[in-house]
Amino acid sequence: MRESTLNVLDEVNNLVDSQVQGMERVPASRLGLDDRCGRVYIDRDDRVIVVQNARTIDYYGGFEYIKEGEGRVTVGDYTFYMEHDRVEDCFECLEDTVEEEAE
Repeated sequence: MRESTLNVLDEVNNLVDSQVQGMERVPASRLGLDDRCGRVYIDRDDRVIVVQNARTIDYYGGFEYIKEGEGRVTVGDYTFYMEHDRVEDCFECLEDTVEEEAE
C-alpha cells in the first residue's frame, strides 16, 4: 500500500529539520556576508550553508546566482548551498576569521 504523499513530505521535512538542527549556527557576517542575511547553519566538513529563508541570503548575500541543481538544493523548509565558488568564498572567509581570532 502506498503511503500518503503528505505524510512522506512531513517525514522528509522532519528528517531534514533534525539534521539541520544539529549543525553549527553562525551569523552570516562570519562568512563575509552582509549582516542582513541573518544567521545561517553551516556544515564545515561538507562545506554546506543552509538557510530556512533563502530570500535574504539570495538578495543580500549574492546567492541568487546559485541555481537549483547547480549548487543549490531545496528540501522541505530548507535551502542548501554547496559546491559553488560563492560558498567556497564564505568558508575561506570563516577560516580566515577563525585564524585571526586564534592569534
